[in-house]
Amino acid sequence: YQKLGIKNLKDLEKAAKAHKIAPLFGFGPKTEKNILEGIAFLKRSKGRFLLGEILPQVKEVCQSLKKLKEVERIDYCGSIRRMKETIGDADFLIISKNPKRVMDFFVGLPGVIKVWSKGRTKASIRTKAGFDIDLRVVPRESYGSALQYFTGSKEHNIITRKIAISKGLKLSEYGLFKGRRRIAGRSEKEIYRALGMEWMPPELRENKGEIEAALKGKLPKVIDYDSIKGDLHCHSDWDGGANSIEEMAERALEMGYQYIGITDHTKFLRIEKGLDEKKLAEQRKEIDKLNLKFQKLGLKFKILQGCEANIMPDGSLDIKDQALKKLDFVIAGVHSSFKMNKEKMTQRIIRAMKNPNINIISHPTGRLLQKRDQYPIDFGRILRSAKETGTILEINSWPGRLDLNDYKIRQAKEAGVKMVINTDSHHKDQMRYIELGIAQARRGWAEKKDIINCRPLKELLKFFK
Repeated sequence: YQKLGIKNLKDLEKAAKAHKIAPLFGFGPKTEKNILEGIAFLKRSKGRFLLGEILPQVKEVCQSLKKLKEVERIDYCGSIRRMKETIGDADFLIISKNPKRVMDFFVGLPGVIKVWSKGRTKASIRTKAGFDIDLRVVPRESYGSALQYFTGSKEHNIITRKIAISKGLKLSEYGLFKGRRRIAGRSEKEIYRALGMEWMPPELRENKGEIEAALKGKLPKVIDYDSIKGDLHCHSDWDGGANSIEEMAERALEMGYQYIGITDHTKFLRIEKGLDEKKLAEQRKEIDKLNLKFQKLGLKFKILQGCEANIMPDGSLDIKDQALKKLDFVIAGVHSSFKMNKEKMTQRIIRAMKNPNINIISHPTGRLLQKRDQYPIDFGRILRSAKETGTILEINSWPGRLDLNDYKIRQAKEAGVKMVINTDSHHKDQMRYIELGIAQARRGWAEKKDIINCRPLKELLKFFK
């Protein structure tokens, strides 16, 4: 601002491209490059919201509308139904014999700051959170075709329409037609069946091979939302989390889990009061006491003690192997030096995986949605090493991470590398984020056999080195 008169992002980008920032005192070519990368990243993310931020609000609106006696059926569609990691806006479909009452109620919902349009069968609003919601009323006989059409993706719909044409049919949001006669439309299953396909979960509909698989009857049986038996990446108040180990365990019990893994940070992360060898030994005593208490109550539930060790730049860990050996399992993750080159970062993670005490690599690519790109790694080599060493890769359910992404989950599945879905919770309420990780796994075609924490405790323990 002082030297170049920069007042906004446009000025900043212009100055960085003209290499006017690097010569300034305290900056340099590296900072200038980082600024340009940051601006490019911001442009890509603009106008999108994290699924984890939007989904609870969309569910709330859905529940409010569901309570109306005039609403016979309601579903959300679009990218929310496909559970994409970022969302542009939200769409609802409903069946109603009295749409006017529904529309009046919809535009009058709390948190509506703008009504873009309101008609007899369609309305559009802007919410206080900054995203738009569209509501459409469709007739019962077209509901399935409308749901299929408005769920998307666009690429998936282009192919389904082409298949319809090849059969002498026409597919639209109004139904599947042979000439003027509607031959399907009430349900999605009806539409797909008429096109010679199995019905497929919305999370798969991205034109990434799901149509070919459905035509052959070879779709994966993706993991269900109630398949998880326990969360293996949870932080307690021992390292800066909000809740005690007992409170985290009680929340896990409420969720119907058979086990929970307490994985507090180790000593390098001082900002989160990382635990040293002595503190880990003390924590074990508390966990043993709690397990004894649950046992006396006749509960088939166990707290596993782990930790989230830090992978140092050279691939070593910030905690002694002798301390790690005493734990039930160990997670290791990269929490520093993200700007290493591809070869060094790959070697760093592979060295950690070769440690016989390391069971899981947390948030393996280090990305933060809308904030930071993944660090450069040779993922193919990471997968080969994970397979050789029996190391499990995490699907981190934290709304701002969702790491691994769907593409890498599918790569891991195809490579025969096992995965685990965890929440990385620092508060007991955050354990509900597991839904987002499951959605991500479904988008990556993962099945129960690919995810270790779909298994009961006895079977789970066999996957640890």
